Amino acid sequence: MHRRRFAMALAIVTAAASLSAQTAAREQLVRGRSLWDQRLSKSAIAALEAAARDRTTAAEAHEMLGRIYMFKGWQQENVFPGWHDEPSYRARALAELRAAVAADPARASAQEALHLAEGFAAAENVDPAPPRDEVKALDAKLESYRSAASAPITDIFAAIEARAKAQADPAPYFTGAQILIDRGELDRAIAMAERGLAASDRFIDENLSAYQMSGKSQGSYARGRATAADLIGWALFLKKDDAAAAAKLEEAARLSQSQDFVNQFHLGELARAQNAPERAREHYLNALSLSGGPPPLRQRATQALSAMPRRASDASFDAWLETELSRRRDERKAAALKSLVDRPLPKLTLTTVDGRPYDTSSLRGKVLLLNFFASW
Repeated sequence: MHRRRFAMALAIVTAAASLSAQTAAREQLVRGRSLWDQRLSKSAIAALEAAARDRTTAAEAHEMLGRIYMFKGWQQENVFPGWHDEPSYRARALAELRAAVAADPARASAQEALHLAEGFAAAENVDPAPPRDEVKALDAKLESYRSAASAPITDIFAAIEARAKAQADPAPYFTGAQILIDRGELDRAIAMAERGLAASDRFIDENLSAYQMSGKSQGSYARGRATAADLIGWALFLKKDDAAAAAKLEEAARLSQSQDFVNQFHLGELARAQNAPERAREHYLNALSLSGGPPPLRQRATQALSAMPRRASDASFDAWLETELSRRRDERKAAALKSLVDRPLPKLTLTTVDGRPYDTSSLRGKVLLLNFFASW
């Protein structure tokens, strides 16, 4: 009798444990899908690998992993700045999708994904994945608030949160911070830029392997941090806190190596407000010597320069400005080239087209020709 009761209790405990494990696996599967939708690949993969170990969720998890690896292996080139395809994931994509079909031979979506991956493997070139329609629509909605001066602040925050939930890159926070600055919501803008900074670092951390070279990932970290610092600095300037504004704007200049138009323009405005015309002139000229920048800000920088006194011997303003900008551009090119002359090649660990690591230190002492190119 006691033995029978013990067996029944053991069966109940075993069933409960099995059900609990299945529930946990299902939760990991749902979590992994959600994380991948946000393009947080490292955490998504970890969750899906856990789900793949349970037979009740194995087919779905293997398929999802296969789709992630297919994206990483063939479709992520320049989807975000600095990202590249990772050929080492291609075999893993095929293996995961085959595992999905083996776990559930009737799973049509896994069969379809496997067929697509096999086509990618046989193709000479595969186009990068296009932006998702959902993200494009949310970006467009958020951008529309730049010109919607009467829109409630609550609607702007809702648009930011919706876009951030759809994809975890920092763009909605930085766009939102600028919209809030334009609205005069300066404290909220600062808080939003700080959220953008955290999102930027996390997004890069989650997708570190996509950058392939540490210099690219470090550059991406710096760009995100510079953008946040500049937004915060500009908001502080508008709050009339010049000392704090200067610290943040100079931090942004350091992170961007003084190569960001908007930041240089902001530093020019700060210097002019502090009655430092020579410093303002330098920042405005630096800004205009850089490519890009919103046309209204370029016009404002030009107008600010034209209002500043110049030597009587200087040529007309237009001729003087062109001479100054050309000189700065030439100096920047010369400095970039000089920084590379007579210096040893930094250690580069690259990935060959078939996914194997390649360390250039093995070529030390030999003549090496490096051809740097971009695909855009």
